[in-house]
Amino acid sequence: MKKILLILTALLFLSIGNSFAQQVPHYTQYMYNMNILNPAYAGSKGTDVISFGTLYRNQWAGADGAPKTLTANIHAAFNPNNGVGLSFINDNYTAIKQNVITADYSHTLHLGNANLAFGLKAGIHSYNVNNDVYVRDPNDPFFLNGEKGTCLNLGAGLFYYTDKYYLSVSVPNFVGGHGSQNRYNTLDKPNLFVAGGYVFDLSKDFKLKPHFLLFNVINQPIQTDINLNMLYLNTFELGISYRTNDAVSGMANVRLFKSLHVGMAYDVHISDISAYSPVSYEFFLNYDWSLNPKVMLSPRYF
Repeated sequence: MKKILLILTALLFLSIGNSFAQQVPHYTQYMYNMNILNPAYAGSKGTDVISFGTLYRNQWAGADGAPKTLTANIHAAFNPNNGVGLSFINDNYTAIKQNVITADYSHTLHLGNANLAFGLKAGIHSYNVNNDVYVRDPNDPFFLNGEKGTCLNLGAGLFYYTDKYYLSVSVPNFVGGHGSQNRYNTLDKPNLFVAGGYVFDLSKDFKLKPHFLLFNVINQPIQTDINLNMLYLNTFELGISYRTNDAVSGMANVRLFKSLHVGMAYDVHISDISAYSPVSYEFFLNYDWSLNPKVMLSPRYF
């Protein structure tokens, strides 16, 4: 099974060189927005739960035309081996507006105390490039007449997890948007996400949760997020994150009523962009609807 996992991971890496995809927004709290990045996550919380999630991110707050992203998702397992989900992304930056809606499917192999899920994403990516923006060259054909269209969205992922740790490898989109004259395609680049995390029991009340995310865009340096969160009484959580050559972030979240999970992140930029916008921020809300109130849901740490 380890050989199969290595082979499939290698195939996902190799696919980068021959695929096209829209630029997927980046998230500081990716560990609580996993279904957007990896379809294999769908249904991972078991057959007794329907999970809902939403996240809003304001990137480079205060800067003109800065990206603003809203995501929403729902997912569930309809039997112990198969899960389904629905994901939505609304992304606006400068003169470009994007909407992506995808259906997710996962199939899980149970390997003793561990699980290996394979996931597929399929849906529609629509975009609109308008000319309501200042450009240096007013005759630039890309912005002169605007452009809109839709294209197919296909993605895939692997999710290996236990109660204590996980490893996620995904390419959210193998197929990219192509404008009528291939102009919009210049904005599209394939994306690869590799994420992982572990839960250390420090005491009865405290848990330490390190996470990492490797984010790769073709022909660009690999970007790395390193997160360290402290969880108290399975309820209150504080964390800090470092994104290479970009930002240092603080995170805080709380679980309410054991089903509702809310949190926020505040990024302080250390790159050149700080001269124009020093901060970014995001909020998330997740809700797990128990289908069987008589069953006590086990704590989930990711």
